[in-house]
Amino acid sequence: MATIWQGKVPTFEKLSGDVTFDVCVIGGGIAGLWCAYRLVKEGKRVVVLEANKIASGTTMGSTAILTYAHDDIYHRIRKKHDISVASKYFSDAKMAIKEIVELVWKEKWEIDLEPIDYILFSKKWKGKCHLEKELKTYDDLRHGVVRTKANLPYRTKFAIKCSGSYQFNPVKLSICLANAIIKAGGKIFCGTMVKEAPDGEVLKVGEYSVSAKHFVVATHFPYINLPGFYWLKMYQEQNYCIAIKGSNPDFCKGQSFESIDQKGFEYRRVGENILIDGASFRTGEKPKKSKYQIVERHIRRYFKDSNVTVRYCAQDCMTLDLLPYAGRYSHFADNVFVVSGFNKWGMTSSYIAAGVIVDMIKGELSVDAPFSANIYSPQRNVLLANIIETIENVGVIAASFAGNLVNGNPKCPHMGCNLKWNRDEQTWDCPCHGSRFSKCGKIINNPSTEPLEIIST
Repeated sequence: MATIWQGKVPTFEKLSGDVTFDVCVIGGGIAGLWCAYRLVKEGKRVVVLEANKIASGTTMGSTAILTYAHDDIYHRIRKKHDISVASKYFSDAKMAIKEIVELVWKEKWEIDLEPIDYILFSKKWKGKCHLEKELKTYDDLRHGVVRTKANLPYRTKFAIKCSGSYQFNPVKLSICLANAIIKAGGKIFCGTMVKEAPDGEVLKVGEYSVSAKHFVVATHFPYINLPGFYWLKMYQEQNYCIAIKGSNPDFCKGQSFESIDQKGFEYRRVGENILIDGASFRTGEKPKKSKYQIVERHIRRYFKDSNVTVRYCAQDCMTLDLLPYAGRYSHFADNVFVVSGFNKWGMTSSYIAAGVIVDMIKGELSVDAPFSANIYSPQRNVLLANIIETIENVGVIAASFAGNLVNGNPKCPHMGCNLKWNRDEQTWDCPCHGSRFSKCGKIINNPSTEPLEIIST
């Protein structure tokens, strides 16, 4: 996938024999690399298995903002859970930012790290009300977020400034992490697709075996359907991104902007480019409508005399209750862990999730820790506690299965859902769980571990 991010990703060999390690991390995106890095620093012998190249999936498409201001999330967490959960989420995000920045400076990693003010804004009265609630929640959390003016080419109703945020190049960070893992004695295998679940302390990968005491599933969307039921507890969303040059040279300098409105846009600077992220839809939704045209119309209206550098689609896992998953994969596998569901904020949340996994493997946090001790527990009561979101998600899945009866679209190899043709990306997209395939059937996004069989007519 061609994106705005540049960086020479090192090549790693494919698994070609049986291996034994303390921990096996499945997935070489930013989440898997953080898990592996933090584990090798604890003295663990770690192997990473990646189906493609490191940082080649969601990490490559990230806007790479390191912030605690994950949209207007805190007043929503407070409403859905309570203020103590919002406080824990906030303190974890602040800690993650501090530790990542200190690590980058200490190790002298060149990842284009830049401090910014992160501006949340809204053009709508409804959004203004939400941001006022968010500002009140920040006050209750005793953090000094302030109202500000958004320096945008159109008028807004309300905006708040979240200082102490950063932006960087996610590919360069991934390269630094991979090199550090190797230097500390870890091992990375790429081009190594994992299709089976671990059986005790053995994972079969084709004809080879990977033996480990612990396994961490960091595959973006968890690929093991049962047990776990992540296919009921998550879905995927796409954002369509266009980078432009030649517009206002001072726009977004020292600042990034995020609209909380449903049809809003995000802006950040990458060198001479302005990256514009918008047109957010559930994967497979409204397949006949061009999402890129939505962003292009926005650019023509507000960023005249600019030239398109690159455009691409990013995809993220969304949970039903706003919180990521980090902990034991299921009650039936005490040595298998999962990190997923970062709700578009993986640059911060993946580091937090990795810390949870490290603490569990070290025995400092119980795999049975209650929600009060681990708000990211995959075993928390998600489905019944979020009944409206659950019904909506199940409804989409049911509708997709029903579509198999009325049209001739191919079925997703993952669970048999009816695929939708994405004319923007020229891909077959699954509205149930977000698997995507090229028109030739090659896997672009998981959870499917099998390519799509294209039947010629």
